[in-house]
Order: sequence, then C-alpha cells, then structure tokens
Amino acid sequence: MNTVADGDGGSSATLESPDTSTTGREPTTDVVYQTLSNQRRRSVLRALLATERLTVRELTAYVAARECDVPVPSLEYKQRKRVYTSLVQTHLPAMAKNGVVDYDKSRGTVSRTDVTTAFAPYLGERQVETPVADADWGKRYLALAASFVVVAGLGWLGVPLLGSMPGFVYGGLFAGVLAVTAGIHLNTERTASGTNGSRSSENPRRRPGDWAFWRRTE
Repeated sequence: MNTVADGDGGSSATLESPDTSTTGREPTTDVVYQTLSNQRRRSVLRALLATERLTVRELTAYVAARECDVPVPSLEYKQRKRVYTSLVQTHLPAMAKNGVVDYDKSRGTVSRTDVTTAFAPYLGERQVETPVADADWGKRYLALAASFVVVAGLGWLGVPLLGSMPGFVYGGLFAGVLAVTAGIHLNTERTASGTNGSRSSENPRRRPGDWAFWRRTE
C-alpha cells in the first residue's frame, strides 16, 4: 500500500489497496470515502458529471476557479499550477485506478465512467455548470471562417448576385457577422463567469451511511 499526501487539505490518497476497487458500476465504501473526503476530487466529479470528457487543462481551470472562488479568466498562474500538479501527480491517477474516472495521460484527457455517475447522489446534484465551452466556440468560429471562404469562392467564380458584389460589400458583411458572433461569445463568457465566480452551495443528499462528513474539509 502506497499512501501519498495530496497537500491540499484533503485526506491522503491510497494508490494501491486490495479493497478499493469497484464492483460493477458501484464504488466500494473505501473508494467513496477516499473520493468524497477531498475537495479537489469532488470538483473533478462535478466537472465530469456536467461534461463527459475534458482536457486536463480545462479540468485544472475549473477546479482552480472553484477552489479560489474566482472566475476562470481571473486565475493566476500559480493557482493553476498548484492545482494542475496535484491533479496529475495524485488525484487523477488514484481516481483512475479505482475506476472513478478514465485518465488518458498520453492524450491529456479525463473522461466520465459509469462509476463517475454513481457519485451524483452523494454530491446532491446531477446538473452543474459546464466547466468550459471554449472548444465549442472554436468550432463555431471555424465553421464561420469556412462559410466566408465558400461565399468568397462563389463570388470569384461569378455566381449570379455574388459575382456582381464589390469587395467592400464582402468585407462589410464578413466583419458584421464576425462582430455579432464575437459579441454573443463575449456575453456568454461574462454570464458564465458571473455564475461560476461564486461557489455553488453543496447540499449533499443524505442516505444510509451519511457521507456528509466531507463538509468538514471545505
């Protein structure tokens, strides 16, 4: 049995133990205790209950923002680094070993498992804020750029109506669409920051065994 202190105020992480495996889709008592007794691991669970797969970078930002009680854009490098080191060296390997998450170290991704969803009742919430939406917005901007290329190409080929439009009309149209999209993006991020900037209250559902003990470590 190897025990490693996580250094973030939670309990030690037992990386190897014969009685911490999961049975089917249900975590054992030891796995539940080891996972819920640590604030960062609870944040990881909440993130994955909201989003099936995240990069370690996205997960780090979410956990650090929750822990520091600030919006993601306001995080300092040291705050991110402290959480990142703790996650990759201690929490994610331990949670992956117990089947709580699927941690792909080579790809730098963390995914939800059947065991992850089994923790939802303990956390008292099934729907939480989405940690990161940057990837979705990246896809939107890419689709927008592709649309611009197609329209410009059709105009260059002399397609009726498009071919007769002067260049400044294309420029104004593209700039206008881009400005509107960027405005929507900015408003969405501001709204998300205002929501994520304050910690959501934890109101665990009580059930036999009462796992509310973790509230003492907040």
